[in-house]
Amino acid sequence: MTDPANPPPILIADHPALDFLNTVGAPHGTDIEWIGNGRSLIDWMVAAGILSESQAVTATTTLSAQDLNDAARQARELREWFRALVIRQDGGPGWQLTAEDREVINTMMSAGTYRLRLLPGDTGSEGLRLSGGYEIETAEDILAPIAEQISRLLTDTECRLTRNCAGPNCTFWFTDITKNKKRRWCNMKLCGNRAKTAAFRERKKKS
Repeated sequence: MTDPANPPPILIADHPALDFLNTVGAPHGTDIEWIGNGRSLIDWMVAAGILSESQAVTATTTLSAQDLNDAARQARELREWFRALVIRQDGGPGWQLTAEDREVINTMMSAGTYRLRLLPGDTGSEGLRLSGGYEIETAEDILAPIAEQISRLLTDTECRLTRNCAGPNCTFWFTDITKNKKRRWCNMKLCGNRAKTAAFRERKKKS
């Protein structure tokens, strides 16, 4: 299931929470909204590994189109709230959240029900395996796994390594997992090569 109005998502942030921030942008000069409706939200969550295919099927068969669109609207609101929180940190040494900030995330996570099940081992293997996931019954349930990913970023990733791309007009974010911790670009093809080309042309003008 894909929304033909949208190109494939750009997943270059090295963390689902920051890929969520990057669901709106203009990587090729024209603004793209990847979660403009409920269908595109579900598509993006599957592509980002936040929802499984079976959870997506449950969501689209259990919830109405209006419910899904409401979830998309709430997701966009959450995204912009999260963007403001990240910008507010200004690359500081540690995440600084108010009690109200924590309450926003905790409220969304508490709306979701996460169930674990003990199942037989995968086909061809012995033993048992543990499987779990969020139950999708309401529009609010769809936001719970996104809120979880935001919480994981805040608890597991250094604030100073969460960066905005150095591209002059780029709004994309990423977490720097490189060995030397000197990543500057969201993606070399999107912004890195553009910067190199611009720098080369500038040098040619001066030569």
